[in-house]
Amino acid sequence: MTAKMQKTFTVAVSPERAWQAFADSHERSQWEAAEYEIEARPGGRVHWTLPGIESSGRVEEADRPHRLRHIEFDGPHTGSEITVTFEAVGEGTRIVITHAGFGSAEHWDEWLEGTELGWSQAIADLIVYLHTGVPARRFVAETQSPGMTMTDTDAGVEVCTVASGGLADGAGLQAGDLLLRVGGVPVFSIAELWVLMREHRAGTELTVEYVRARERCYGSGALTGWLAS
Repeated sequence: MTAKMQKTFTVAVSPERAWQAFADSHERSQWEAAEYEIEARPGGRVHWTLPGIESSGRVEEADRPHRLRHIEFDGPHTGSEITVTFEAVGEGTRIVITHAGFGSAEHWDEWLEGTELGWSQAIADLIVYLHTGVPARRFVAETQSPGMTMTDTDAGVEVCTVASGGLADGAGLQAGDLLLRVGGVPVFSIAELWVLMREHRAGTELTVEYVRARERCYGSGALTGWLAS
């Protein structure tokens, strides 16, 4: 598939130091996952976990300290390819992360914004770690699934797909619905919704207010972790 996500940013460390943050298991566990294992060599194993999520993959390319590429063959990003390049610029390093592929995913376009948001948050923690040595541990905080894929629009968050048994399903949401409030809190963006998902435990019942076909609708459902995502 042609859909892809790309993030470009600069850090005030050398390419070698930046490479280490991606290619060393301990280093990568400080900012991207609760536990991240990587063997930075062609054919090397990749395995990472976040609360309720697990994925495995394989390193395809490891050109230290310029380029690192791996594929993920199971987990939420099955079939995707992640390429990271490192380029010296001034006294720092320009990093470009490209997340593409998802050949077997049926709704890759709908996952783009969620994937971009996840990378933005992980990158923020990476920058804190590289510049201060402090593992911020914000991105790896436990997050419940809303049980749906979504897209940000000028009017707010629109539902794309709904998983069986999750919060969205329990609240009666359908593709095309526009979210107004979740748990009584106004929601304007996917990022705001993820904040709410971090504030509640699995099993929490939340009310949902939304618009469908020019009508204001109400429902409620329970968070069920990532099993229904």
